[in-house]
Amino acid sequence: MYIRHSNILLIDDDSLFRRQLLAWLELWGAQVQETDSADEALLLAAKKPPDLVLGNLMMQTSRSVAVLSVFRRQFPALPFVVTSSASNMAEVAAALRAGAVDYLIKPVTDWSGLKHRLAASLLPSGYRTQQELAEFHSHLAFFRRQDMAASRLLRDLVMSGDRQLGSWRLSLKHSTPWVLTQSVRLEQDLLLMVAEFDPLHPDTPMLMVLVAFLLNEPLRRFRQGQDSLLNHPARTLEYINQQLYEAGLNARVSLMLLRLNADNNTVEVANGGMTGCDWLCSCNAGPLGQALFRASPRRQPCRFPLQLHLCGSHGGRIELTASREA
Repeated sequence: MYIRHSNILLIDDDSLFRRQLLAWLELWGAQVQETDSADEALLLAAKKPPDLVLGNLMMQTSRSVAVLSVFRRQFPALPFVVTSSASNMAEVAAALRAGAVDYLIKPVTDWSGLKHRLAASLLPSGYRTQQELAEFHSHLAFFRRQDMAASRLLRDLVMSGDRQLGSWRLSLKHSTPWVLTQSVRLEQDLLLMVAEFDPLHPDTPMLMVLVAFLLNEPLRRFRQGQDSLLNHPARTLEYINQQLYEAGLNARVSLMLLRLNADNNTVEVANGGMTGCDWLCSCNAGPLGQALFRASPRRQPCRFPLQLHLCGSHGGRIELTASREA
C-alpha cells in the first residue's frame, strides 16, 4: 500500500511537530485524522479504522496506560509507528519489542526517507519483514566501516544487574562485555536468551547488534497470535541460527534459550554452545552460525529460584538467578 489514499491516525501532544507532520502527510496524499489525546485516538480508531498509526511514545490514556500498549491490545493487526525524541537504542528496542513496526526520532530532517519508511510500514507484514531484512544488510555495510558507531550501539544493548518482569525477578552478572542477555515475557512464562561472542572477531560488534533484535519479529507475531515459534525454544534457536547464517557474518556464537514455566516448575532449554551443568551439556548442539544446525530440546525439572553458572566458548562466565513471586 502506498501513502497516497491511505488513512493515517496521528497522535501527538507536540502541536508544532504534529502540524508539521500533518502537512507532509497531506502533501503525500494521505487522509489524516489527528489528535493530541490518547483517549480520543482510541475512539477515532474504533469509529474509522486507520491503515497506520503514528503515535508519541510517551503519551498515555486517562488510566495512565501507554498509548502503544493500548493499541497493541485493542488493534493487534494495526501497524503502529512510534514517534519520540528519545534516540538511545534501549528506547528503540523497547518500543519494537512492545509491538511498534518502526521508530521515528524527532525532529525529522529527512522527509523523503520518512515517506519511504511509512510506505514500508503500510505493507503487509510478510513484505515488511523482507524489507526490514534488506535495510538491515544496508546498515550492516555501514557499521562494518564505522566500528565506533557499532560500539556506541553495544553500550546500550549489553546489560547486567537486576530486572523485574512482571512476577519474575532476574539477576544477571557476567565477566566480559561480549555477553548479551535478552528476556521476553510469554504470558505467565519467561523466555531468556544468553549469548557469548568472540571478542577477537572483527564482525562481533555487528553480530551482537543483529542478535539483540532477532527476537523482535517472532515476539510481534506471538503477541498478534500469528505464530507460536517462541513457545518452542529449539525451533527459536534454529530460527536464530538461520538468520545469523544468512547475514553472512563469518563468526560463531554461543547462545542458549531457556523458557521458565510458571505453572509446573520446569525449564525448557535449547543450547547452542553454553556449558555449566550436565543437563546443559546433554543438549548442546554446538555454536550458532552454521549452515546445518539442529537443536536438541530438553525439559528439565527445577526449583525457583533457579541459579545457573554458565560458560561460553571464549571464556566468558555468566551468573543467572531467576525467581518468581507468588
